Amino acid sequence: MPPEFVELADDIRVIVNLLNDYLRDGEVDVPESRAEAEHAQEGAFADDQIADPVVHIQVRAHHNLVAAIDHLGGVAACMEAENVALATVSLLRPIVVAAGVNYYVLDPSITLRERLRRGWNLELESVREQLNGVDKNDLPTAWEALARTRHRYLVWAEAHGYERRKRDQRHGQRRYWLADGGQDSPPPSEIKLAEGVLAAVGDGNMGKTVYWFTSSFIHTQAHAFTMFLPALDQYDEQTPYAVPLGISIQDMTTWVMVATLALHTAAARCMAYFGWDPAAWVRIVRPVHEPLGGRHRPGVAAARRPRNRRYATIGLQRLRDKIKRAKMGHCMERSPTLY
Repeated sequence: MPPEFVELADDIRVIVNLLNDYLRDGEVDVPESRAEAEHAQEGAFADDQIADPVVHIQVRAHHNLVAAIDHLGGVAACMEAENVALATVSLLRPIVVAAGVNYYVLDPSITLRERLRRGWNLELESVREQLNGVDKNDLPTAWEALARTRHRYLVWAEAHGYERRKRDQRHGQRRYWLADGGQDSPPPSEIKLAEGVLAAVGDGNMGKTVYWFTSSFIHTQAHAFTMFLPALDQYDEQTPYAVPLGISIQDMTTWVMVATLALHTAAARCMAYFGWDPAAWVRIVRPVHEPLGGRHRPGVAAARRPRNRRYATIGLQRLRDKIKRAKMGHCMERSPTLY
């Protein structure tokens, strides 16, 4: 890996460490925060089925942030590792999806009832996935425990005025979700969550592109290799029939940058909701994001620096064009390569 790319791992760890500080030191009931105000209404929704429905969803937001920063730490480790490229890309999807969940659930424009509907719909979806992974005949006790959990969630919801919706799926367990008045939609797909969080910092299509392309690495699909370029200057006479491949450093940096932008957006929602002081984030992380965007110029006032969203959009559009050309059978342009 070129040293310029490896050095970005230290910048990535700055983001990881700071968010860990927020999670360790931040409270869920900061005075006058949205989280405190909604926690104070817990009694109106708590019962024998679910004793802490508000806190449960608030803690889930913490869990999503933990998942995102843990995978981002993994990205930093892969950036420093020798001859590692595919694993780096595979780690980006969980970051964007976890950030998307927090962006969706902690939307400041919705009421507590809607936040609970969204959060508990995601919990129902989680239980369905677990049921799909348990064979009822082989593990009847585990299956029945999960089924009782789902039933308990649905009973709680109906006792507090939510309506039950259901849909048979082609494969696996029946899908349940909650409706409330005009809010009748099931929880969004992972790709929609990715689109939503990245639409806040640029083109919503960025989320679709990142999710689709990183999924190709996770599922080891053939089109994952469209990002590799012939690296002819790495010819080895001992393996004359091998075709060395490399990766454009600009492309790799763009993918990492977009994932950090998604996390940045989700972190902003967490700070606003939980009442965390954003001063450290602005002071420490903003200078990190700028070199990731490739436009860092020391000494230039922050207000005059270009916004990252423009460069992320341009970078993703260039990647989309490359992938499209590769799928059509055209040659991709030569670029500086990573080996």
